[in-house]
Amino acid sequence: MTAPARILVTGATGAVGSAVQRALDAAGHDTYGVSRRGGTGARQYAWQIGQEAAPDALRGPWPVVVHCAADTRWNLPTERAAEANITPLRALLSTIGPETHFIHLSSSYVTGLNGTSDSSAPDAYRNSYEWSKAAAERLVRAERESADIVRFPIVIGARSDGRLDRYSGFFWLPSSLCSGAVPALVAEGKALLDMVSTDDVADHIVRTVAGGPPSDHRLAVLGRGDRAQRVDEVFDTILDALNSWRAEAGVPRLDHLPYVTPDQWNRFYLPFAEQYLDRAQLVRVTAFRAYQGYLSVTEPFAVTDQVADTAQVLHRSIRRWADVHGASARRVPRPWGA
Repeated sequence: MTAPARILVTGATGAVGSAVQRALDAAGHDTYGVSRRGGTGARQYAWQIGQEAAPDALRGPWPVVVHCAADTRWNLPTERAAEANITPLRALLSTIGPETHFIHLSSSYVTGLNGTSDSSAPDAYRNSYEWSKAAAERLVRAERESADIVRFPIVIGARSDGRLDRYSGFFWLPSSLCSGAVPALVAEGKALLDMVSTDDVADHIVRTVAGGPPSDHRLAVLGRGDRAQRVDEVFDTILDALNSWRAEAGVPRLDHLPYVTPDQWNRFYLPFAEQYLDRAQLVRVTAFRAYQGYLSVTEPFAVTDQVADTAQVLHRSIRRWADVHGASARRVPRPWGA
């Protein structure tokens, strides 16, 4: 299609939304970004969708809307997850017409524990984020006769330099390795940890806009699929990136942590150790449990759009994280003890 007059990108200050807006701008589109607090760019606006009317500058009609906004926290109660990820979507859909090309960004993990996003039961998913994103997909299908749904797994930085506008989620791992927040890597070493670059998502959105709206509901799943790095390879890449950065900064190297399977950790190690852990250690261990399911996925995602290798992108992203979070990256882990 020819470049539309205006494109609305929600969540435009997030890690993915910011990359999407830059890519659309570079492709010649007149792109407007919206987020809860707004951004610093010329066409960045604050809009709490579902809680207030849109600013005058964001009145429709919109030829294209790219919905990137999401609260990715895993530990929200289901009610709050719904308020964060379902209520704004419902309000946004009510403001656009059937002629709008609606592109909804989702997660590869919406298939939950049973391999499908069809269930409305929270216990069919690893956490409330997965549950709410699955519900969001079902809402898009119910409310729109046509829409693009784009799923992707863990997001890391730009392919060229590892840049991210916001480091969250997955980047708990380098922070935890540097601080000594966890005593062992609780994971299935041969599990797969699929990743995409922000470029991969943004470039796909640019192509999707250029191709025009689908005739019905079109699903794209980005990722490496069966070529994704194994968890042990991911940890090795992260450790190598951190130690190369720390060597340049004159900081001692980080040691490899022992691997423990989730079953071993939860059935044997933790029950015996809990009584000896202090309050801070217990908080860290409890928080770490939320990630175990993601480090134990042995079946690859069935992708429709296989992205290029991400190993070097991960290396660059970790080093870029260390550049931005120098104080955290320089920390020397404290050994765990009773």
